[in-house]
Amino acid sequence: MSREYRGSKIIIYPVYFDYSKSRSEGRRVPRSLAVQNPSIDEIISVARELGLNPEVTLDVKYPRDTVCKGRVVVDKYVSKQKTLQLIAKALREKRTRKQ
Repeated sequence: MSREYRGSKIIIYPVYFDYSKSRSEGRRVPRSLAVQNPSIDEIISVARELGLNPEVTLDVKYPRDTVCKGRVVVDKYVSKQKTLQLIAKALREKRTRKQ
């Protein structure tokens, strides 16, 4: 993690929420909360709804998955795992509302 964000921010990559990825490939939430191919735009939208003040960086790649570009940096209010689960639940709800 970048030193400038240590302690006050959380770095989030879309692969953390990708249903098609295994834990060893980078998924950080349970499959029951994951979605297919989450986009940066969806994550930003959900983070805004949750009041996490998202910042996006598009020219960065996740170290284990060099195909997908982009990351979102959000404010840290609770632990990283709880924040990821909040975002994952909101992503899943948003996807089910669309259908």
